[in-house]
Amino acid sequence: MGVIAFCHHLLETLAKIVDNKHEMVDLTIITLIFVVVLIIWNAILTYLFLKTRKQNELFFDDGSKNLRELVTRSITDNKAIHQRAAKIESSIDQISGVIRNSFQRFAMVRYNPFSDTGGDQSFSFALLDLDNNGFVFTSIHGREVNRVYAKQIENGKSRHNLSAEEDEAIRRAVNEK
Repeated sequence: MGVIAFCHHLLETLAKIVDNKHEMVDLTIITLIFVVVLIIWNAILTYLFLKTRKQNELFFDDGSKNLRELVTRSITDNKAIHQRAAKIESSIDQISGVIRNSFQRFAMVRYNPFSDTGGDQSFSFALLDLDNNGFVFTSIHGREVNRVYAKQIENGKSRHNLSAEEDEAIRRAVNEK
């Protein structure tokens, strides 16, 4: 109503200035066009306002009263997330160290060291970590006795003499992915 009253007042003022009726009709048409443009402009602004208001409702749906409160809480939450991420990274580093030193590679070679016994009852079993450190266990099965040997492995090598079966077990374990 305020816009229409303003336009009416504007028309009256212009009518006093212009005495010609023909020019008055032209001014009326111009004024009507102006009013229509203002109404369209008002509709656009109302639409944008309502759209922005709806977005703000979604933005502040957590009960925040204003943008400062929302930003402050977001910064606090972000700091907490970074602290948790740092703890997780530390835990991952610790676990990675434990895993690296855990036995993860293994291989077994079965064989028959004696021609007078049946079956592949003897074996060499290599147990290594990711750095190829660990042990090779050998069990030699005989008719009367069973012997078990353990030899330390460092970087895929041993200070002790290794049998062909022990070398094969270590080679298989090292090549296991």
